[in-house]
Amino acid sequence: MSSDRTRLGQSSQVIARVGFGCEQLGGYEWGAVDPTEIATAIELALDAGVTLFDTADCYGRGQSERRLGQILAQHRAHVVLATKFGVRFSNSGSVWYDSSPGWAEQALDESLARLQTDVIDLLQMHYWDGVTPLEELFTRLEQLRERGKIRWYGVSNLPPANMPPAGYPGLVSSSLELSLLERTHERAARQLAAAGLTLLAYGTLGQGLLSAKYPASVRFGAGDRRARPSYRNFHGERLMRNSQIVDAVRRQAERLGVSASQVAIGWVLQTLPGSVALVGIKTTAQLREALGALQLELPRETLAALDAASGARDEADAVRT
Repeated sequence: MSSDRTRLGQSSQVIARVGFGCEQLGGYEWGAVDPTEIATAIELALDAGVTLFDTADCYGRGQSERRLGQILAQHRAHVVLATKFGVRFSNSGSVWYDSSPGWAEQALDESLARLQTDVIDLLQMHYWDGVTPLEELFTRLEQLRERGKIRWYGVSNLPPANMPPAGYPGLVSSSLELSLLERTHERAARQLAAAGLTLLAYGTLGQGLLSAKYPASVRFGAGDRRARPSYRNFHGERLMRNSQIVDAVRRQAERLGVSASQVAIGWVLQTLPGSVALVGIKTTAQLREALGALQLELPRETLAALDAASGARDEADAVRT
């Protein structure tokens, strides 16, 4: 198997190691978003052999799924369609997690309708609610596989310590935040990969900061979630610390004659062999940059410089987005 492709868990499905992240397609608090431009990027991604398209029922309150379903309708047989369930909203705007088997099946049915498909290739638990026994959830997901409503399933934002014992053949993936700005989950990612799960790494560009296109003085408007203090990558001391890492990425990119984004994505791909880097795409230019990372092999000295600049973060310093 070539280095730009990997297997989805223990299944026979082979996918490209860059996945198309579709949260921005929901158009909610990501600044200026042009769905037509994203649709063009998706078509380009398909032509380039991108396989995995990753969304969630909560992205834009279902809008990402609806748009993605329309765009991929004529390509359905050639893609691996991944979505997530478990983040719920009340009419008053409150948010909570629900991993119950009943909600998993109801959410799945709603996602199937929005995505205009009869089967979800990869259904992922977005966040564990901390209450539902995972054995009960996985048992229901296995039943949904038997009924042909999903092909495989995965977990997101779940540390290895909470994983139930082996014995669930449809469990193929784990998704964790991993980037040069957020290395908290690096050890967990390795443990889950050793257990046979394919890592779907999200946040690989640090919500765009690792593209080196934002100065340390960056300020986002009210329509961009990165303006919130909870997005600590862009605020206070953490932004100052991150700026030093971004500078190191920029220097290595200039030395290699590639973009900072490609260095950041390439670091993820080389740090965890067999992983997939999920990259949120808003433009065709961003897609071309991401695809370029598949052909990039970072020299040993570059990896050493990036490790020295970034280091590992303490677990308490993790950011959940």
